Amino acid sequence: MGREKHRLSILMLDQGRQALPFLKSFSKAGYHTTVVCNTRLSESYFSRYPDRRVIWPGYMDDRDGYEERLFEYLEENQPDVTISVGDVTSDILSKNKERISRYTNITSPDYRIFIQAADKLNLMQYCMKNNLPCPGTYDLNDQTVGEIDQLLAFPVIVKPNRGVGAIGVERYDSNDELVNGYKKLKEAHGNLIVQEYIPQDGGMQYQAEAFVDEQGKVKVCMVILKPRFFPVKGGTSTANVTIRHPEIEKTTRELLEGLRWKGAADVDFILDPRDQKAKILEINPRVTAGIKIGFTAGIDYADLHVRLALGKDVPEKNNYKLGIYCRNFFLESLWYIFSDRKMRRTTTPSFFKPYGKKVVDQIFSWHDPLAGVGFFMHMVKKYLNISNFKSKFHR
Repeated sequence: MGREKHRLSILMLDQGRQALPFLKSFSKAGYHTTVVCNTRLSESYFSRYPDRRVIWPGYMDDRDGYEERLFEYLEENQPDVTISVGDVTSDILSKNKERISRYTNITSPDYRIFIQAADKLNLMQYCMKNNLPCPGTYDLNDQTVGEIDQLLAFPVIVKPNRGVGAIGVERYDSNDELVNGYKKLKEAHGNLIVQEYIPQDGGMQYQAEAFVDEQGKVKVCMVILKPRFFPVKGGTSTANVTIRHPEIEKTTRELLEGLRWKGAADVDFILDPRDQKAKILEINPRVTAGIKIGFTAGIDYADLHVRLALGKDVPEKNNYKLGIYCRNFFLESLWYIFSDRKMRRTTTPSFFKPYGKKVVDQIFSWHDPLAGVGFFMHMVKKYLNISNFKSKFHR
């Protein structure tokens, strides 16, 4: 009998909703996939698609323990490809790129490039230096905190220099208010930046879901409109729609190719109603949490990751389907509860459009129904924790 053909082995480092379409794609391609979870109450643990599930320390609570287990696993198993789709795991792979690359193939940029993009102050300074549209941004520290009114007009936005989502993001309407709130925010979130406030009325938000090849060329740039969030005034997007936006596509290419980026990047923009320009807010050095919208629009980001990791040619894929509406039903429901009547009446696409050829949920699927159960149980557990609930509402 001939020797059995090698089955490509994949190690997926994240359990969240962005992992689900990757797991499905890997399963369809016939790869052997192991997914890392920090709890059994998660989407990926309940999903039908991974071949193996392992429980490791949670990297948010015990990064050292997570890294130690990662290095042990890679040395013992040497998977063909290791994939990260989260902020922390992307940081871990890039920071330890040389060591990790002895045992597996990854898509990470060099760490100096990663930090240039993931560090909000570094990124904004790069944008301002290179005349890329962005809000005015400065370091907020013990020396500058009392002098911000000389740099920016109030109100201003303060956020962690390295952070996830809207956690730690606060608005301050006066210099005195900023000085009084600064110390508490710094103790909770570490290094901070202060940023020009862009009015929210008319300030529609977007993101560019890009993928960059080994030579630093952008091969995919899918633009997404983000009409709704939870919390309502700014947080995690609950609904996304694929669109075309030549200005955002051009800016994204200039930014990522200028940085010599590699792999996936999620670039966030906000439309400034004062000059009608889409301005860069940040780069998330990984795919968006709602990346299922890209798969539905015709772009297999999982395949792009595998190709890049294995040194294969990455094809250009920009003819994606427009008008794909991807929603997170759980967070959408919270948006509806906490939004006002005007927002419910004027929002587009309509909240009351749960089904259709171009409508898809980020988590729930008849092809993988238990993943939705895992997500729901995880969310219930998360928001039963009062500190998590208060954090989400910035209270």
